[in-house]
Amino acid sequence: MRRVFPAIIVFAFLALGGIFLLSAKNRGATPPTQLPTAYELFWGDGCPHCANVEEFLASWENKDKIKIDKKEVWKDRANAEVMSQRAASCKIPTAELGVPFLYAPEGKCFVGDSPIIDYFKNLKP
Repeated sequence: MRRVFPAIIVFAFLALGGIFLLSAKNRGATPPTQLPTAYELFWGDGCPHCANVEEFLASWENKDKIKIDKKEVWKDRANAEVMSQRAASCKIPTAELGVPFLYAPEGKCFVGDSPIIDYFKNLKP
């Protein structure tokens, strides 16, 4: 009995230590962002390429048939983090990420005004 008791104490300390380490590790992790049900258009205040996309969308005949969530990223850190997560899901390197950036509900990513405008021109809502 004397040998069993120290073994139980050691096991208990190891189990509690493991639980503590796992919970500490998970506290620092960024929770995954839910996939959108609408298009997400990430933009920057004063960005001329973003203005091109906005101008196109304002006159686009199908603008009322889809939902587009517009998220400013230069002043809003939370939106910038979501944009980074979306880009990572499309395996877009950070060095190639910029605005405008479109994340489509089907999981496709587009960077730059021309690819985004072309995507919407060919979209059949």
